[in-house]
Amino acid sequence: MNANFLDSFVRSSLRPLVPFFLLLPACSPPPLTPNGVVHTFGYQGMGPGEFGYPRAIAASPDGKLFIVDKTARIQRFDADGNYETGWSMPEYVAGKPVGLSVHADGRVFVADTHYHRVMVFDPDGTELARFGSPGNGDGQFQLPTDVTFDVRGFIYVAEYNGNDRVTKWSRDYQFISSLIDGDIDGRPLRRPSAISIDDQQTLWIADACNHRILRFDLDGNLLAQFGRMGKDPGEMRYPYDLALTPDGDLLVCEYGNCRLQWFDAAGNSLRTWGGPGRQLGELNSPWGATYGPEGRVFVLDSLNARVQKIKL
Repeated sequence: MNANFLDSFVRSSLRPLVPFFLLLPACSPPPLTPNGVVHTFGYQGMGPGEFGYPRAIAASPDGKLFIVDKTARIQRFDADGNYETGWSMPEYVAGKPVGLSVHADGRVFVADTHYHRVMVFDPDGTELARFGSPGNGDGQFQLPTDVTFDVRGFIYVAEYNGNDRVTKWSRDYQFISSLIDGDIDGRPLRRPSAISIDDQQTLWIADACNHRILRFDLDGNLLAQFGRMGKDPGEMRYPYDLALTPDGDLLVCEYGNCRLQWFDAAGNSLRTWGGPGRQLGELNSPWGATYGPEGRVFVLDSLNARVQKIKL
C-alpha cells in the first residue's frame, strides 16, 4: 500500500475523535454536602488559617469566628472561613488556653487555663484586661475552662483541677462569689468544661467527666440535670462544649462520642450528628461547636485540624 495513502487514511480516521474528546465534561469535585456539611476550612499547620489542634471556638454578634489552638494562637475568621487576623497569647510555655467567649460588645475573653487567669482582648488582639491568680481562694483559679456573661454584665468563670466550680465576677473584673461549688445532687462537679447563659437567665454547665448537663438559676440553685455515660440518644461521653440554639434548645459537643447532640430544655434528646472518622460529616475528637450567622453550626473538628460548617 502506498505510504502516503496509508498516512492519509489514518489521519482521516482519527479526525472525528478530536471533537468527541473535547466534548467530554471536565472532572470536578463533588459539592460539600454529606450530612449537611456546606463548607470546611483549615488545615494542619502553623500559618494563617491553619491549626495546631484547635480547642475552642466562639462567634461574635457580627458573625466573626474566633478560634484558639494548642499553639496558643487566637485566629479570627469571617463566616465563610476566610482568615482575617490573629495573635498569640502573651505566655504559653506552661500550657495553652482551652476556652474563649465573645461578649456582646465584641470583647474576647480567653480562659488562659494553665496561667490560672482570664485575659480580655479587643477583636483585633489588643489586651484590655486580665484577672485572677493561681490558687483556690476568692479571686483565684485552678485551670479555668470557660467564660460567660449575663444581661446585667456579670461575668462567670468555670474551672477544674480541685476547684471544680463556677465563680461570679463584676463587670470591672472583681470577684463576687463562688456561685456553684461542692456536691451537685450527690456528685461534685468534675471538669465543668463549658458554661452558657440563656435568654431566661439560667446557667447551663457541661459537667464533662460526669457526662451530664446541669442547669442552675443565677443564685446557684439547681433546676435540672440530665445525661449519663453512653452512646445512645440522651447519653453522652465527655461533653466538652455547649451552645444555645436560636430556638432555645441546647447543642452539646461530645468529645468522647465524636458527635453533636441536641436537647430541649427538659433534657430530651432531639437528634445527633456526626460520628468518628475523617470524612466530611465525621469528627475526630471535637472540642467545640457554636452557632453563627443564619443559624449555621460551626464544629471544631480538632484532630482533623478543620472546621466543618453545617446547615441542618
